[in-house]
Amino acid sequence: MAQLRIQTTQNVSISYETASVGERIAAYLLDGVVQVGWVVLGILLAAAMRSAVGTAGDTGIIVLVCVIGLPIFAYHLVSEALWNGQSIGKRLMKLRVVSLNGAPPRFSQYLLRWVLRLVDINLFSGIIAIVTIASSGRGQRVGDIAAGTAVVRTTPRETLDTGLFGTEVPEEEYRVRFPQVTALSDHDIRLLQELLSHCEQRGSYFPLIAAAQRVRELTGIQTTMADYEFLLVVLRDYAHLATQGAER
Repeated sequence: MAQLRIQTTQNVSISYETASVGERIAAYLLDGVVQVGWVVLGILLAAAMRSAVGTAGDTGIIVLVCVIGLPIFAYHLVSEALWNGQSIGKRLMKLRVVSLNGAPPRFSQYLLRWVLRLVDINLFSGIIAIVTIASSGRGQRVGDIAAGTAVVRTTPRETLDTGLFGTEVPEEEYRVRFPQVTALSDHDIRLLQELLSHCEQRGSYFPLIAAAQRVRELTGIQTTMADYEFLLVVLRDYAHLATQGAER
């Protein structure tokens, strides 16, 4: 499984494992099950409506068909845009769409991926997607390459070389951005790392808002950095300072 290293706008390096072809196919099939279930539900409702009101309900049935069909048509676009790069299938397989520039994916990126599904998957039964995912080096299909995205695993890497508290120790020339992190305790750092891991696995980062605010209050740090990247820098700064202190 290929490793993907993304450099964020704040010069924080984040490592991911790219999703394999098998994992992406499994997620696609799970999404298919969800969509088929939705269609079956629509058919049953349409049949029940037709039975209850007869031909007078034809207009209602047409409306129902549209209501059922639209979510199927836009399923992947809407689910990924609303759920931080995850559809139901991706969530079950612990996969997520990320942007290669380190920022949260924009709607335009999700839209481009969705439009190019026509080429990747629909026109040639997924053959183009399978070939490009297997050969691109970053596990990208054509839509990912065009949109600047990749699909990665949300589970923590087990083979990551780690230092203090599982936080990757920065290189020797690493420059500390927030020396105020020394106001935090080892216990604080452990809690932060557990919270980050939990949020990454679920693809939901709302809990980080309160955590980042609390860290700012404890340390007096003032920054406009995004909460996720800010907490990553805090962990790396703390690990670096703790390592330097131990060497002395």
